[in-house]
Amino acid sequence: MSRVLSSVFPLQSPLRPDPIPWLQETYLASFEAKLLATFLLVALLPLGIEIADRVRRVFRRRYGKQLAEASSVLVLAGFVVAAVYVFGVIWQVTYLLRYTLETMLIDRWLAARQLITAAVIVTAYLVMRFVNRSIDKLSQTKALTKHQSEVAYHVADIGIVAFAGTVLLTLWGIDLTNIFLGAGAITAIVALTARETLTAMIAGFILLFSRPFAVGDWIEVNETAGIVTDVTIFTTQIQTFGDKHVLVPNDKVTNSPLTNYSKNDQLRVDVDVGVDYDADLERARSTIVEGVEDLEEIKNAPNPQVIAKRFDDSSVVVECRVWISDPTMRRKLDAQTAVIDAISDAFDREGITIPYPQRVHSARDEPGFRVSGPNPDETELGTVSD
Repeated sequence: MSRVLSSVFPLQSPLRPDPIPWLQETYLASFEAKLLATFLLVALLPLGIEIADRVRRVFRRRYGKQLAEASSVLVLAGFVVAAVYVFGVIWQVTYLLRYTLETMLIDRWLAARQLITAAVIVTAYLVMRFVNRSIDKLSQTKALTKHQSEVAYHVADIGIVAFAGTVLLTLWGIDLTNIFLGAGAITAIVALTARETLTAMIAGFILLFSRPFAVGDWIEVNETAGIVTDVTIFTTQIQTFGDKHVLVPNDKVTNSPLTNYSKNDQLRVDVDVGVDYDADLERARSTIVEGVEDLEEIKNAPNPQVIAKRFDDSSVVVECRVWISDPTMRRKLDAQTAVIDAISDAFDREGITIPYPQRVHSARDEPGFRVSGPNPDETELGTVSD
């Protein structure tokens, strides 16, 4: 660096000595002067950060985010290198910097490899940022969910780092054959010892990209119903309506029947009602429809439906079908409660009875039976009838 300064500023004369030693002997001879210069250098660090930020903003407006980030990093790196050199000049340790450079730059081939290595690292970093920003844009357009974005981040970053690492290892003459063989052996061992974990992981990728449900959906799987709170590579977390958190392995989710109540924008709610056998069934059905059709908790379209379902022991069972929008368990329960209250009030107004379960016992008109005793004479011991 002193040679560069001397070539730019020709101070090599009896009247103008070399500027670096001259500055050190004239202004940085005492410990207090060195300490003061160090404080001034530290005070200038925010200036370098501000310059880098201004460069980033200017380049971002003109050339885009990626080039702006790269230019900001280069400016900040140049400022740091200059600050390190100035610090070495202040404390007269520039020989350490010279030794470091001489150690790193042994020959042209090594210097070229170092430059290529730096270029590959910077390129991989910029590509990772570009891919991550592209994934962010896709997630903003709802093309990807939050968990799909996270998986895409990790997969893309690992792929870019693996490719860059392969290029660097090849550049520095490291044989990759043994590494690939070792990786294959390790993969085979892991596949044999952790088959269930790998199965769950594969199922997790299937769930994240096939998207049968999303976080916040109301689902029922493997006899567990609740709200999906988290989906990872290995498990799906469900919060049941009893405030229990259940972790279901993803392979169980993919191998079991799955019901997603939130997939559609509506859900049918069924309520069974028993009508007395002596009541007019058609009148009871119309009364139910009139009683529930104006409820705020249900949708107007489709209209409420009432169908005869079956003959029960004490009544004819009819089923009232209503629909709710944006299905949740709370809305379903609210609609079910409102329908039952409305039917009960409508039946009370119309005098229609909802019978209690009852049994009627009556005697048959059949003769009883006689039991013969030891006497030859037949003795009537009793009569038993249902």
